[in-house]
Amino acid sequence: MFKGSIVALVTPWKNNSLDEEALVNLIHWHNQAGTSAVVVGGSTGEGALLTNSEREILIQTAIKESTLPIIVGCGAPSTWSVIEQAQQAERLGAKAVLVVTPYYCRTTQEGIYQNFKAVHDATKLPILLYNNPGRTVMEISVETALRLFDLERVVGIKDSTADTSRAALMRKGANKQVCLLSGDDPYAAGYLAQGGDGLISITANVKPEKMAEFVGAWHAKNWEKFHRLNTELMPIHYAMVTEPNPMPVKAAMGILGKCSDDVRLPLVGVSKETEAKLKVVLG
Repeated sequence: MFKGSIVALVTPWKNNSLDEEALVNLIHWHNQAGTSAVVVGGSTGEGALLTNSEREILIQTAIKESTLPIIVGCGAPSTWSVIEQAQQAERLGAKAVLVVTPYYCRTTQEGIYQNFKAVHDATKLPILLYNNPGRTVMEISVETALRLFDLERVVGIKDSTADTSRAALMRKGANKQVCLLSGDDPYAAGYLAQGGDGLISITANVKPEKMAEFVGAWHAKNWEKFHRLNTELMPIHYAMVTEPNPMPVKAAMGILGKCSDDVRLPLVGVSKETEAKLKVVLG
């Protein structure tokens, strides 16, 4: 089971190549910051822009350097490509895979179910569903999620949605204990209140300790601290999505000196206005 503050880790670049030194430093930071697990190669990690050899190095390095569970982001229009990614993650020793709804090739809810079932049947790793209709156009319905939870190794979902009621419906309808993780920082408080276990966070890249404290306060029922941190972090959450993710968070990492602010095309650097906003909220 995954819970707490899980970082959707950025992928640091140097001269348009993987910056392994910066990656190691980021992993070591999260080892000590209260982060509960690390997602590599996800949306924030520019996973769709990685070559296969870069994915290999990224996963190997993260697993070698991390004291935390490593979850590998997998996603492609083709189910067979996703299976290859999941099998690569399994071979390299990942703890789980985070599999996004297939994109570009639009299908039905039955197609979504069969896609995830095929990945499930092709690997022994635990699978977190990744619902992100803003990027994939298609949403994993609550009904489809509940069907998928009945598969042995589907252990939960990252739910990138403003509809926090989905958490309550999935918690009530699931036939086993599953981990329900918010995928949108601004809505994480509501998702926790509706039955969530934690979140996979963009903001945890820049404020890992604060994000860990925020989720920890919820589980400890320290409502005063929970609401204080939620209020304190909200301007940062929104600054992280002023422009398409991961452009703002990469800029923020550059401001903090944690890694280069470089992104890979077709992503580009943020505007001067966004950069100025980031400097304000990061203090």
